[in-house]
Amino acid sequence: MSKKRKDPSLAKARRDRIRSEKHVRRSGSSIQPASEIEPPRGHSFAAERTMREVLALTEGHDFDSIEDLNAKLADLTRSGRLSEKAQAWKQDDPKWRAQELAYEAMEADDPFDALRLVDEAQKLDPDCTDAQRLMVALLPMELDNRIQLMREVVGKAERNFGERFFEENKGHFWGLLSTRPYMRAMQELGELLTVADKLEDAIAVYERMLELNPNDNQGVRYALVGLYLATKQGQASSDLLSRYPHEEDYTAVFAWGRVIEHWLASRVADAQSALLRARNVNPFVERYLAGTRKPPRRLPSSYRPGDESEAQVAAAELSPACVRLPEFAAWLRKQQ
Repeated sequence: MSKKRKDPSLAKARRDRIRSEKHVRRSGSSIQPASEIEPPRGHSFAAERTMREVLALTEGHDFDSIEDLNAKLADLTRSGRLSEKAQAWKQDDPKWRAQELAYEAMEADDPFDALRLVDEAQKLDPDCTDAQRLMVALLPMELDNRIQLMREVVGKAERNFGERFFEENKGHFWGLLSTRPYMRAMQELGELLTVADKLEDAIAVYERMLELNPNDNQGVRYALVGLYLATKQGQASSDLLSRYPHEEDYTAVFAWGRVIEHWLASRVADAQSALLRARNVNPFVERYLAGTRKPPRRLPSSYRPGDESEAQVAAAELSPACVRLPEFAAWLRKQQ
């Protein structure tokens, strides 16, 4: 089964931005920070948009039973014109139209087209978080300025929601379509902070995201384990790995993260045992972490568990740890 990468941003614009910021790899390791590798193309938001359309067309309706709701959904989708119906219903709602433009911008191939769409969206709704996030991500600027502006995007969304909203919906933030743009902005902020080597700040962002959405539909736990290890927070990394039981059995990031966690705690025998298990999960990761194979300039847009593509993604997620712990690469080479 192929798994899609989670980054919805525009690849070309982000690649140019990352290159312009000229973040240099640290000596002692051939692993690049994950954010420095060219990201993949943005993915489609078709499923999210469909859910949004269904909610728009059913709002204000009281259904006596689940059967009534299903009958209504069947009626809406029978003609295959769900999107047209929703657009007609919401044509006078500027917030709706702004978010639609933001979706189009996130799916655009050309960054200039995306900027045009984002500008139109912000004129319709200055509070459109996806549009604000994309504007910050696409426009050329220094990294520190980009981080500050992304913090402002996140802060504005938080003020618009209000403290009570967070209290009532904590734990379900990805399940609510209205909060997904905020969660995307949070993830973008975490990535920018990682690029800037502000790892403690990035950790705080990802921890907050997991509080708001423990199911972690965005997959930030994989980046977080690499950051915990990079900052030598062994217990925190162990706790995180244990929060998602059995993932070590089939997920390369967690399997190899456990190896580093044991090594960091000087539990050599445990590290060697974990190494054997990690090799069974995905043997291709080892060459990247050991520094004997260079990572690709661009991560794959999808991957298959256990193959080279997953190894490239896993190595990118764990790269902050390998950059800061070059001794681990030396130890790993001795185990080959």
